[in-house]
Amino acid sequence: MAQDFVGSNNINLLVPSGQFGTRLQGGSDHASARYIYTRLSPITRLIFHPHDDAILNYLHEDGQGIEPYWYAPVIPMVLVNGASGIGTGWSTDVPCYDPLLIIENLRLWMQNKKMKPLRPWYRGFRGSIQANGKGFYITSGIQEERDENHKRGSGIEVTELPIKKWTQDYKEFLQTMLPGSDSRSKINLQDVREYHTERNVHFSLKMTPEELAKVKESGVEESFKLKSSVAETNMVLFNHEGKIQKYTSPLQIMEEFADVRLKQYGVRKQYLVDKLTLERDLLSNRARFIAYIIAKKLHINNRKKMDVVKDLEKFKFQKFGDVKPPRTGFEYLLIMQIASLTKERKEELEKMSKDKAIELEKVKKTSIQQMWGRDLDQLETAFKSLIEALEDGAADGTGQKRKSGRGGRGGKGGRQCAEENEEEDEEELDGDGTAVVDPLDNPFADVSKWTMGALKSWTASSAGSSKRRRVG
Repeated sequence: MAQDFVGSNNINLLVPSGQFGTRLQGGSDHASARYIYTRLSPITRLIFHPHDDAILNYLHEDGQGIEPYWYAPVIPMVLVNGASGIGTGWSTDVPCYDPLLIIENLRLWMQNKKMKPLRPWYRGFRGSIQANGKGFYITSGIQEERDENHKRGSGIEVTELPIKKWTQDYKEFLQTMLPGSDSRSKINLQDVREYHTERNVHFSLKMTPEELAKVKESGVEESFKLKSSVAETNMVLFNHEGKIQKYTSPLQIMEEFADVRLKQYGVRKQYLVDKLTLERDLLSNRARFIAYIIAKKLHINNRKKMDVVKDLEKFKFQKFGDVKPPRTGFEYLLIMQIASLTKERKEELEKMSKDKAIELEKVKKTSIQQMWGRDLDQLETAFKSLIEALEDGAADGTGQKRKSGRGGRGGKGGRQCAEENEEEDEEELDGDGTAVVDPLDNPFADVSKWTMGALKSWTASSAGSSKRRRVG
């Protein structure tokens, strides 16, 4: 998942901090696991959105929560990065496709329009991919003829190899054509020189004019094996019900994915509505609690706890958290600090409650198609930034990505979009980097503590019913 050379992943979900393999040997030249390090790429959290974390059905092993039953990316990653492997009785081979065209097709699907045909696409590949019958494609490398007036003499410049043909293997193939080779070849080369970069291939083949004419007559691409095939005839995958299914086209995979993913947005929206409702009500109840104390309608000092609880019930305050004795459900009010029972804090809580109400109404008015579209927009922006970084590196002649400050791998756009989705509480810092505001005095710091129980019950029942629907 961290490999990012041509022919591997269109979107690497992990950052290749170390030697994860190169185009030279198709990844076989990776370092040992003890020498490499990785972390999530900034673009990954745009594909696996943080808002979906709470609604996934997490599995349990030995009483401990582990990974979900399945993840819910915003685009079908099996089409983005492909899949190839062999299982008991089955094998699969899914090519890679263009994420931008996949995003465009998902938008068309949401508008009930016909999706555009997909053809294999590999990030950074500069050759051509042409259809060769239904479900079959031919990928071609790039070669350019060099006449005898060139400073290197007559020959061929190979500047791109077909998909899945690796540099080292091709070098060994060319060496069989050199003088003194143990293998016999119909083509005789005088010299082979290499001018590769980290990402780009460049072989310079020198031969006599007569040999060049013979190669051109039989076909340069055929003579130098600059073609390979890609097929869509063996796309065997587990469907959303966990059953093995053979798909006839990438659009069939997209149809099934889109239907499941849209339903998941419905679950996400309902979860966000319930979460924001709980947070709004909790903040509102705290503000009202302070207001009652200021107005001397509610007395706390030198009274038994149960008498205070009876007053809270009489004034119809909502309960949050554990209600099993000795808990009462009003602990979220009774543990408030004395310093927070002020008019300023009441006004602050009222403002926060109002902001939550506005956010809640905004979520309610947002359709699940709009939620998906917004996620696709952010992912599209980040992926375009990633492609631009690669193109900038190619323009430099280095074949490497330019460093873009804090952007890191995946481009600045990917990091910016990811940061927009992460909800982090930022505190004002003083000169030595310590927090100026007391974290214990944050009016919103413990809200999730009191609403967590209700939300956990909600997600458990939702995940259970969802799993029953899949099994049934």
